[in-house]
Amino acid sequence: MNEKDSADYEESEKIAIAAGKKALKRAHWLFNRIDERATGSFVELRENDKVHPDYLSVHCVDGNGTKLFLSAWSNNYRLAPIDAIAMNANDMAAIINAYPSSVDLYMACQTGVEENHMDEIMSGFVNALEKCRIPNAPFDLNMGKIETASLDEMISLGIPDKGVDFGVVMTGFIEKDKVPNLTPLPGDLIIGVSSTGMHSNGYTGARHVLLAPDPALEPREEWRKQYKGKFSLNDTPDILEGKTVLEALQVPTAIYLVEAALIGKEFSNPYIYGINITGNGLHNFNRVGSLVSFKITDPLDPLPIHKLLMLECGWTLKEALTKQNMGMGFAYIVPKDPDELAAKVVDFINERGENKAKIIGRVEEDTKAKKQIRTILHNGYGIKTPIEFIGYSN
Repeated sequence: MNEKDSADYEESEKIAIAAGKKALKRAHWLFNRIDERATGSFVELRENDKVHPDYLSVHCVDGNGTKLFLSAWSNNYRLAPIDAIAMNANDMAAIINAYPSSVDLYMACQTGVEENHMDEIMSGFVNALEKCRIPNAPFDLNMGKIETASLDEMISLGIPDKGVDFGVVMTGFIEKDKVPNLTPLPGDLIIGVSSTGMHSNGYTGARHVLLAPDPALEPREEWRKQYKGKFSLNDTPDILEGKTVLEALQVPTAIYLVEAALIGKEFSNPYIYGINITGNGLHNFNRVGSLVSFKITDPLDPLPIHKLLMLECGWTLKEALTKQNMGMGFAYIVPKDPDELAAKVVDFINERGENKAKIIGRVEEDTKAKKQIRTILHNGYGIKTPIEFIGYSN
């Protein structure tokens, strides 16, 4: 088995996506109901005028990634479902005015998980879905299909009988005339919203750089040798401000869906849209737009877990900002006018008290961005020279 590091995994994902897109092009009818207004964003929109003539369906799919190792190591399966739901809900949040309709779950399990942890897992899903209930929504989010598969021979997290993986599909609806205009314009302001931790990205690299090669955590020699760190799960480095390494890594992903929907209702501006700062970090700003760049001048502060990773991993700041959210889990593009709209959105988020928000920059005209959009970090983190993040690969 060839050794791989996290950078190799990212490259493998790019190859897989390109190959998948090539195969799908052979069946054009699979895309004959697509609504292209969300192209490049975090969701897929589909029309079906015979079934829902006034709405477009909104589609998201995701899982937990290797954060699931923490469930096996801690013997706590209640937290991981929150991350699985959040990864989908936060993609849907970016479209602002969507309402989730159904969630379908696929759980690949070893029998030890099926027999001993399923109540705990489903309680975690219920807790997460309660966080997705939008006040006064036209319909409740409903559970669709739940499927489990006993895959003892195929799936493992290194700990006998503890292996599990979640696949989550979240489907919603958005009124046709409520799809936001995903066209950032010069002068628009950028609002950053706080994260709770690493969310569910970059855990392969984080595990390998932070944790020591302990046979109790990873009995498989071919994988254990990738662990190069110095910490155990119960260590409490000063920088984590009282948390153990496990506690800091296992903080659930923030869910922004309700807040985004409430912003859509409260301000009803078609030029507000959201950005889920997930995998690829600051590159996520570059998914949509033309002839503009995103200028970040006052970023949110990184959290203790991000600071620890920066100390231990050897990444440059640019690398860290493409692998981690660095304290900002979500963002909004908001028109500067009318009536100081962006400031009102910031106040709305801060008054709710669930997250913290501030204006972190603005959209600028950029004639160089004909082919690839740029996000440019001008200040923060002690930098002396601006750092550019060009294009988006997925």
